[in-house]
Amino acid sequence: MNLIRTTKTAIKNMFASKMRAWLSSLGIIIGVFSVVVLLAIGQWATDSILGKINSLGTNLLTISPGARNSGNVRAIGGWNRNVLLMEHSDLISSMTGVSSVAPLISWSKQIVFGNLNTNASIYGVTPSYETVKNVTIEQWSFVTEKNYTSRDKIAIIWPTIVSNLFPDSDPLGKTIRIGTTLFTVVWITKSNGMSDNIIYIPLSTAQITISGTPYLSNIFVSVANADNMTIVQAEVQENLLKSLGKTVDTMNFQIQNQWEMLDTASSITTMLKAFLGWVAAISLIVGWIGVMNILLVTVSERTKEIWIRKAIGARNRDIVEQFLVESVILTVSGGIIWILLSYAIVSLVNVLITSISATITSFHIILALSFSVGIWLFFGIYPAYKAAKMRPIDALRSE
Repeated sequence: MNLIRTTKTAIKNMFASKMRAWLSSLGIIIGVFSVVVLLAIGQWATDSILGKINSLGTNLLTISPGARNSGNVRAIGGWNRNVLLMEHSDLISSMTGVSSVAPLISWSKQIVFGNLNTNASIYGVTPSYETVKNVTIEQWSFVTEKNYTSRDKIAIIWPTIVSNLFPDSDPLGKTIRIGTTLFTVVWITKSNGMSDNIIYIPLSTAQITISGTPYLSNIFVSVANADNMTIVQAEVQENLLKSLGKTVDTMNFQIQNQWEMLDTASSITTMLKAFLGWVAAISLIVGWIGVMNILLVTVSERTKEIWIRKAIGARNRDIVEQFLVESVILTVSGGIIWILLSYAIVSLVNVLITSISATITSFHIILALSFSVGIWLFFGIYPAYKAAKMRPIDALRSE
């Protein structure tokens, strides 16, 4: 029997048992669809997390107050903010290998405009913060040196502040109240996907109006060469210990290396993708077993047909070929459906949840197609082989 005739016969048999064919394809659709969608979401989560960490700044060291020893255990936390000063920032900026330094004062305050209010993080910054932390301004400029030296009461706000306080008006030039001090909004930043409930003001102004102290919340250090991150980190720690009169055992600050954060995040996202992959694989295996079971049931139901075909001269290879063609048609039709369904679901998720931007890559499609091929090769061969080996006497017994 040639392949074309076998294919026609297989399609005819499938239409004769539509429900059985649909259930077989459904197992494939659900299994492969799970693989594609979960891997797409896992890839989005990975790209999103790593992208947000990178958006915090390149080649970055973050120095924070709050490290102490309790017995033989070092505890890290924000228990003492009165550690870092501008003189420490200036000390670090003069070091070899340091590209730029951005001191920061951060505080949480209520922001008021008219009869509207919201809570926001207030960041007192210097002009270098824009470069070190990759802040993007749509137009105009960031905090300038003049704003810093003059202690201007100006504010640069993020998009969430705009939507909360200025839902129906242009915020530029408007006056907002932070605590008890009035500030003029001079521009808006462009969101980078991170928490954007932030307002930037000159650090010199923040020391007077917000914190009331000269102490800094953080010092961000941009290293000129990524290959020297560890060396620069060690030198920064050594110089700060000397300036503060501390030792490693009594160190009251901590330094975080961005590359270490990336390594940790990469490990977490890898585990996340592996977990999602295993969940999808379980669904796929269930689908495979379902296809094999239905094909085995098909063999039992069609013993008379198999006997008649063998009685008129069909060879074992003809029987195997017919059942394999049927399984291929099931997997191919199921594959087409899952491709369309996967694209539809992922697009719908992206529309309904704007924070998600999952995409189906060619790798996901190739992987899923490979699984589909594996289904009919592995789980279709045994039922086909069993059908080919059936004896005519078995057909007589079934009647």
